[in-house]
Amino acid sequence: MADYELVLAVKEGPSRRYKIKAGGLHIGRHVGNDIVLSSPLVSRRHARVLPEGDALRVSDLDSSNGIEVNGSPAKEAVLHEGDTLRVGDHLLRVVRSTESSLGQSVIGPEAAHEIHQAMVSDTQGARLPVLYRAAQLLGTVFDVDELLQQILKLIFEALPVRRGFILTVDPSGGEPVIRAVMSKEEEGKDTPLSHTLIEHVMGRREAILTVNAQDDSRFDSAESIVGHGIRSAMCAPLPGRDAVVGAIYVDSGEHSTPFPRGDLELLTSIARVVGVAVENAQLYRENVQRERLAAIGEATAGLGHCIKNILTGIRGGAELVTRAIEQEDMAVVRRGWAILSLSFERIDLLVQNLLTFSRPRLRERVPTDINSLVREVFGVVRARAERFNVSLVFHPAGEIRCPADGREIYRALLNLITNAVEACEREGGVVTVICGADERQCVIRIEDTGVGIAADVMPRLAEAFASTKGSSGTGLGLACTAKIVGEHGGRIDVESEEGHGAVFTLYLPMGDAPLVPPDDAVRPSDRLRRTIMIQPDSPGNGD
Repeated sequence: MADYELVLAVKEGPSRRYKIKAGGLHIGRHVGNDIVLSSPLVSRRHARVLPEGDALRVSDLDSSNGIEVNGSPAKEAVLHEGDTLRVGDHLLRVVRSTESSLGQSVIGPEAAHEIHQAMVSDTQGARLPVLYRAAQLLGTVFDVDELLQQILKLIFEALPVRRGFILTVDPSGGEPVIRAVMSKEEEGKDTPLSHTLIEHVMGRREAILTVNAQDDSRFDSAESIVGHGIRSAMCAPLPGRDAVVGAIYVDSGEHSTPFPRGDLELLTSIARVVGVAVENAQLYRENVQRERLAAIGEATAGLGHCIKNILTGIRGGAELVTRAIEQEDMAVVRRGWAILSLSFERIDLLVQNLLTFSRPRLRERVPTDINSLVREVFGVVRARAERFNVSLVFHPAGEIRCPADGREIYRALLNLITNAVEACEREGGVVTVICGADERQCVIRIEDTGVGIAADVMPRLAEAFASTKGSSGTGLGLACTAKIVGEHGGRIDVESEEGHGAVFTLYLPMGDAPLVPPDDAVRPSDRLRRTIMIQPDSPGNGD
């Protein structure tokens, strides 16, 4: 009798092959069939194919939609090599088998899905607790290697296996890599693994059970299967959403008792659960790497831009000073030195903001005089404000002692008040700071009559290196300020109308009481508003 196979064409992925056994093959939608076809056009038990001499005979089992042989409807027909059989919307082709007759079971991806769903739905089944324990591991073990080792341990407890491997596809090279190994064989004995079988299972997305491993051509002859005494083996793919991400291989060692098909079904269901977990872990790792590289690139570009702008100022100031020395012109020296002095201030501000932005969370908060901090900042920015005709106005409250890190709040106020002064430099203006407090919170309101904030800029206010000042800004000031205030458990509210100034209001908690929500009723309705809140463990992210 000639050996034949039915080859099922698949739209995506490799075709699937089904060897014709001596007892024939049943085709249908039910999971009990040898070839399971998931389609509403396929009946539960649709057709049967039996060997008949050097040919095959196919019979329709009173299906709803019948069968077609070589494109023609048929109730019964003889099949030869090259003939086609249509069952519902699935097409199978008859080919001669190139493999020796083996005791084996094969579960394709569609059958695997059906088997898994049936196993999960069978609340009284003996195999459901094993799947439940596997699902529990996915929710409690987050290291992938430890998870796979625990899964392998679970398989050893549930099935009579002696050796096992779990492999996953290396995203960089595309080759399967062993991630977990377990064996009950004597220590020091080599553990065989057939790469041919692994490639067969992953390439065809089929789970395979063989009960005669020593004669199975899918094992590499060079791997000395006979020497290792393997009698029965199973291998199941780890399916992800779009591709196979690995495989599970187990064997019986030298034990002569073969695995039943039910063991392959359980291994296949476990593999489906593990495959999604492995793919999720790979995606998470890839996303983290992409975000890290993107953040490094953004930070490098931002720093390079800031430093380049500062160096341009230093070079210009130095050229003026050099020319003034040659001409002995003190007026030009003063102009050059003013440019150099401003550039030195910007370098200092950039370095301080970088340190603040990368510094760990606050460790100590003590009662801090907020009024004194504002006055200290005014002392620093006053010379620059006077140079650009900007008035500084301060309305202190009664003595305010807010639990805070004074150096950090000073840095936040310096950034905001400096920004306010710069916003008024074009035509002059007024910067007003108003402080207030009660038993729940301290409020610091910083108003300016400057250029305001454009609507498209408001969503990016707290992004690192997203400066709104062109070449004169570092893009770190507001990001650092938002980080500092967020670490204190506070928030920043922003109001602005382009061309009509801006208001930044800091809310800092006086204790453990929650912050009081802002009163929207007293805010101008035509001004843009935004609340900036940054979690302490996520510096640099707005909202």
